[in-house]
Amino acid sequence: MRYKILALAFTMLLPAVLLSQYGSPRVRRSGGAKANPAPSSGNVPNPTFEGTLKLLNNKEIMLQLQSDQIVTIRRDRKTKFFENGKEIKASQIDLGTPLAIDVKEDLDLKPIAVKVMVKPAEAPKPLEKSPPGA
Repeated sequence: MRYKILALAFTMLLPAVLLSQYGSPRVRRSGGAKANPAPSSGNVPNPTFEGTLKLLNNKEIMLQLQSDQIVTIRRDRKTKFFENGKEIKASQIDLGTPLAIDVKEDLDLKPIAVKVMVKPAEAPKPLEKSPPGA
């Protein structure tokens, strides 16, 4: 009797133990679909930030806006740099140079630079001299 109970318990537990070793089946995802695709901007133009260059390295551009705020914008291999309508290298831009940067949102909704344009330096306006006695 004792052996029958042990044999019955063994036959009931054996399938449960064998199935628990394998766990749940693994599902593979295709490489083409992204988990969080970038939201479509529709026909909305890319915003442009204007200010002076504070930092420029291989990963980011730091820009000081006219309102004394500092904005950090990421850059990637697709970011293009222009001066007077001609494409230039990023290393040719000096700190303190006035820039206009067209940006778009990256997958994680952070700004990424698309086009960086060097703005021509504005010549200071000459002071008008008032006539004497006026």
